[in-house]
Amino acid sequence: MESDDTRQRLTVRAGGARVAMAAAGVAEVIRTPRVTRVPHGPPGLLGVTHLRGLVLPVVSLGALLGDDHPADSTRVVVLRRDPPIGLAVDTIETLTASEGDGQVELQHGRLMLDDASGARWFDLDAALQDRFAAFRAARRAPEREVAARPAVAAAPDLAFLGFVLAGQDYALPLDAVAEVMAVPKAVVALPRTEAVLIGVFELRAEVLPVVSLRALLGLAERAVQADDRIVVVHIGDHRLALLVDRISVILRASRDAVGPAPTLFNRAGGEARIDSVLRLPDGRGLVSILVPERVIADDRVSRLLAETGDQKDMAMASTTSAAARERFLVIRLGDETYGLPIAAVDEVVRLPETLTRLPKAPAYIQGVMNLRGKVIPVIDQRQRFSVSGEATGEARRVVVVTLDGLQAGFAVDAVSRILEVEAEDLMPAPELSNDGDRLFDRAAKVEREGDVILLIDPRALLARAEADLLRDLTARSPAS
Repeated sequence: MESDDTRQRLTVRAGGARVAMAAAGVAEVIRTPRVTRVPHGPPGLLGVTHLRGLVLPVVSLGALLGDDHPADSTRVVVLRRDPPIGLAVDTIETLTASEGDGQVELQHGRLMLDDASGARWFDLDAALQDRFAAFRAARRAPEREVAARPAVAAAPDLAFLGFVLAGQDYALPLDAVAEVMAVPKAVVALPRTEAVLIGVFELRAEVLPVVSLRALLGLAERAVQADDRIVVVHIGDHRLALLVDRISVILRASRDAVGPAPTLFNRAGGEARIDSVLRLPDGRGLVSILVPERVIADDRVSRLLAETGDQKDMAMASTTSAAARERFLVIRLGDETYGLPIAAVDEVVRLPETLTRLPKAPAYIQGVMNLRGKVIPVIDQRQRFSVSGEATGEARRVVVVTLDGLQAGFAVDAVSRILEVEAEDLMPAPELSNDGDRLFDRAAKVEREGDVILLIDPRALLARAEADLLRDLTARSPAS
C-alpha cells in the first residue's frame, strides 16, 4: 500500500513551464539563499550554498529546461540525491495527490512538464548527467581527509601580519594571529574600564576583550571607524582582540632583515612593547614589530583579561581546540570571496602600479614583478575566475604562493581578512568545474554570516597556472 507522500506531487513553475515532481523525492523546500558562484562551472549552475553540514550545488531548473534567461528564483527544491542537489525554481504552486499511474514515473527521476508545447515527460537525472557531468564524479571525501589536511611546508623566513596605526607601519608575528575581521556590531561597552578597552564580544562561545592598540601604544586616539579591523591573537592560554586602523600586507622577511628596536621606539605608552624592527627592501622604511607576550603583560590588559575571562576551563578549551582549527586568507574577486590556506601563502603585497609585460604572454599574465631580487609572474585571477569588468583602487593585492619550487603571484581585488575555522566547520566541496580540475577541495561554513566560502587547493591553483601558461606559450610559438 502506498503512503501519502508517495502519492503526492509537488508542482512548481520554472522556465515558463509548470513542473510536477514526486514529493517523495523532495527533502525540503527553502527560500533562495545566498549562493557562492563557482568559477568555470557548467551553464545553469548558479553556485553552491551551505545546508546543514553539506555544500549544496544549486542548479537552475529553468536552465535545465532550455530557458536561456530564467527568471530570478524564489525557492530552492532540495532533492534526495547522493549528494543532494538544489533546484532553483521561480515559484512553488501546489502540493497535491497524484492521479492515475503518473506517480510511478515521477518516482524515477522524471518530471511532468506542461508548457506551450503541451504535457510531456522530462528525465531529470539524464539532464543532470548530460549537462553537469561533474555530478557523476562527485564523491564525499572521508571525514578524516577533511579534518586532517596535510600541512604545506612552512617557508624558512619570518612571517608577519602588517597593519597601520596612526599612519605608522606595525606588524605582529603571523603565527600569533588567529583571525582578522571587521569590527563586530555586537561589541558591548563595559562601564568603569580602562580607556584601552573598547568593549567585549562573543566569538565561538568565548568572550573576547577588544583592546585599542592606539591607546595601548600612547598614540592619538580616535573613534572607531567603519574600515577599522580586529586582529585576534592567541598568546599562551589567552585570546585577545586588538583594534587597528587597517591591515596592509603579509610580510615574509629573512632573519637578517630584522633587528632590535632603537630605544626611542619604546617611549611613553609604548614602553617595551616594540621588540624589533623590520627593514623593508629598497629603502622603503621600517616596520615596528610588536611582541604579543609584552602586550598581554601590560597591567591594564592583564586586568581586563582577568575581569572578562577568568574561567580557566574556557582558556583550556580554547587552547585545546586551537589545534583543530585552520587559518585561511580570504580574498575577494568581484562580489565573491574565496579562501586560501594561510600556510601556503608566502606573503601579500600591494599590486605594483606598473608590471613588466612578457612578449606573447597570454592575457591573464599581467606581467612580472621583482620580489626581493626574484622575478615572479603575476596572474590576473579575475580573468582566471571569469569575473566580468576590471578592478580598480588601492585595495588590489598580489598573493604570492610557492609550492614544490614553483612561485607565482595571484592578483586579487582585495584581501579581506584571515579566517580561523573549526575542523567541524570544514566540508568537502563537490566537483563542479567544467574542466574536471578540482580547484576547490573544501568549503568553510561561516556561522556568524550564514555563508559558505569555497577553499582553494593551492597545489591545484599553481598546477593549473603552470600547465595553462606552458600550453598558451607553446601555442603562440612559431612552428619549427
